Amino acid sequence: MVRGGGNMNIEKSPEKESLSCLPGLVTIGIVLMGAAWAALGYFKYGFWVNSGPGGGFFPVVAGLGAAVLGIYEFLFSPVKVKAVGIKGLWPAAAMAVTVASIPLIGMVLAMALFIVLWILIVERKSWYKAVLTGAGAGAAIYLVFSLWLKVPFPQGFFLEMIK
Repeated sequence: MVRGGGNMNIEKSPEKESLSCLPGLVTIGIVLMGAAWAALGYFKYGFWVNSGPGGGFFPVVAGLGAAVLGIYEFLFSPVKVKAVGIKGLWPAAAMAVTVASIPLIGMVLAMALFIVLWILIVERKSWYKAVLTGAGAGAAIYLVFSLWLKVPFPQGFFLEMIK
């Protein structure tokens, strides 16, 4: 065991040592994704349309918030070296798959499917609870954002083909 500064113990092992830079890489990824989300919202969906917030208003605000907080985290947070196993990457991988599926199946369906799979695989709940929760969340997202607030979510390739 190698003693670090202060009360921090760092255990050296080849497979764990290679993942010690992962928190910094994830933070940089959050900054880049936040900036991309803000740019997409601003340039593609419109930030302010017809004297009111457009479809890109929330993505711009949330993306800039994520980017600014990511920069703050990267620059000012103390580094806590801790072994990260492969299971620690599952949330990031799940979100990456969800984001990648949006152009195919649309935003609402991708989020509902993410919730269903998360409850089944990570939370290890019954398929009945998972499907009920995912369907309820998908319906709530659709009703609140698409119908009530008129936010134009990406529909996805398959839903566009049906129309």
